[in-house]
Amino acid sequence: MATLKFYLQRASKKNLFPIMMCYQDKGKKFRFFTKVTTSNPNWQKNKFKPISLSDFEEKYKMDTCENVIREIEKEGILKCLKFSIPEVENLFRLRIKETDPFRENVEEVNVNIEKPLQSPFYNFFDQFVEQSKATKTVGTIKHYKTFKGTLLKYEKKTGYAVFFESINSSFYVSFHNYMINDAKFLNNTIGGQFKELKVFLNYAMRNGMTDVKYNFKDFRIIKEDIDIIALTWEELFKLYDCKSLSPAQEIAKDYFCLECFTGLRFSDIARLKTENIKENLIEIRTKKTKDILFVPINVFAREILDKYRNKYPDSPLPPPFANHTINEYIKEAAKIAGITDLTMVEKFSGSKSIVTTKPKYAFVSTHTGRRTFITLSHEKGMHIEMIMKITGIRKWDTLKKYLKVSEKAKLMKMNEFWNRSSFKIDSSVNQKTEGYVSYR
Repeated sequence: MATLKFYLQRASKKNLFPIMMCYQDKGKKFRFFTKVTTSNPNWQKNKFKPISLSDFEEKYKMDTCENVIREIEKEGILKCLKFSIPEVENLFRLRIKETDPFRENVEEVNVNIEKPLQSPFYNFFDQFVEQSKATKTVGTIKHYKTFKGTLLKYEKKTGYAVFFESINSSFYVSFHNYMINDAKFLNNTIGGQFKELKVFLNYAMRNGMTDVKYNFKDFRIIKEDIDIIALTWEELFKLYDCKSLSPAQEIAKDYFCLECFTGLRFSDIARLKTENIKENLIEIRTKKTKDILFVPINVFAREILDKYRNKYPDSPLPPPFANHTINEYIKEAAKIAGITDLTMVEKFSGSKSIVTTKPKYAFVSTHTGRRTFITLSHEKGMHIEMIMKITGIRKWDTLKKYLKVSEKAKLMKMNEFWNRSSFKIDSSVNQKTEGYVSYR
């Protein structure tokens, strides 16, 4: 059974003894400086004996430390959990900072005091991230690190320490509420955070990092369709033919339009080398999925490539801007081109609807290019299988998100099937009979 005790450190030059707290079980322990110093007369039979009013105030600090420990032990009993010493330390250090005596700064003497330990959960998570670097993209690793940062902020805000045994349905509710109410995350971002958690927990179970068997039915991943912005045919060629752009805006426009004409991601177009251009094809291994794509070069894509032919060593295009920079230039170019129709985008955080209405150019970014290619190709009658082959999209559900935005395609089909030439009046039927008209 774990034990809690207080003991004296070596005396200072003023002959005052710092009082330390030690919590230990089965040879493992952690220490904590109580911020209390005392002289020998106050220390009797290994206990602090208040003599003056100020002594009682000092004793309150020690009592606070003990109360926090006892609350953690009580919580473990109520939840049927066996906290390890590092887990108790993690909980203690989070919660002691919220008590009155230790609210400002928790300071510890640097004499024979162990460095605060990171929770084993995070030690294993760091190991998971390091091992993932060999097989995952830089973007995926960034997502993992962002998720860890979210968990740490959640702990600090709520005092709910995260370790393997504490991840249950109560944690799901608490973490979910934090991301909605405090972090102000949108639902798809929240779903992404739980996705990263499930990936790690599966890894931890496979590699024997925990004995907990998780029921992932308790961890519902929110995934909502988003309002996807794509340019119409008229808007795309307003931008493509726009002549009053600065050199930087012109380069950004060409990168963007090449996305619209090929369906490639910006991350792949930015990596294009001269050897990727094979007569009438672009051959490239994609950065995100590692697939090899063979993308036909249509007349508009060829015009952009010919514009920069032999101008840059080993590259068919000018050096790319950083993603955030090119997004700004694309918005500027789209505004100059007159892509200004008011556009409404609706997103959700929990059940709360967040509606943003802006001119369309304000929503245009590198992601819009690929979406525009898919939308316009579908409107023009390109077979879905061919769109998936060109873009490297493997799943119908992924492609389906893009096809929902094609309002023009719906209008065209509606008018194709519902028009007067499709419904001819049958003259053989007496139209006056009972007031009915027969159609074929």
